Amino acid sequence: MDDQKTIATTEDMTRAEPPTAASDGTPELRYLEPAQVRVFRTGDGRVRAAIADERSIIAPRFLRACPLTDPDRYISIREGDPGGKEVGLLRAWRQLDRESRDLVQAALDRRYLYPVLTRIVSAKHLFGVAICVFDTDRGVREVTLRDIRDNVIYLGSSRILITDAEGNRYDIPNVDALDPTSRALLAQIL
Repeated sequence: MDDQKTIATTEDMTRAEPPTAASDGTPELRYLEPAQVRVFRTGDGRVRAAIADERSIIAPRFLRACPLTDPDRYISIREGDPGGKEVGLLRAWRQLDRESRDLVQAALDRRYLYPVLTRIVSAKHLFGVAICVFDTDRGVREVTLRDIRDNVIYLGSSRILITDAEGNRYDIPNVDALDPTSRALLAQIL
């Protein structure tokens, strides 16, 4: 009968649905719950992700959906190749089983390595680039900054994220907490 309602069971609600395309052909957003995802190492050391017993992904990639504003809210799980399609957005990823959580955390740590800048040792301008020495929580780094205005992200009133010429990012959580010399050098750079 057409007027009968289908009652979804708990099993139906936790089963991952394959992504579908919207009427305009764009893929629908697919949310995954921790119970639907298992990340593990195979015998040969490769990382795999099993999605709700429907599919296995070799060398999955994990990306934060909002890496700066809400880094732990959603994790995009993508196929392993560089142009890999998104399989889904994982909610509450910290609720994964221990092995899965540890593997996802390690992948995120490798991808989102932001040394925290604690002091600017020196800065000089040469031929349109700034050559700087930063003291960070991971040691001293000599960096080259090109097109600095295009490579600075202001995150609130006192937090700055700087990207160097090689694509490395340096986080300054609180500009006001820097020593006066570092603040003066930062003003010269910016």
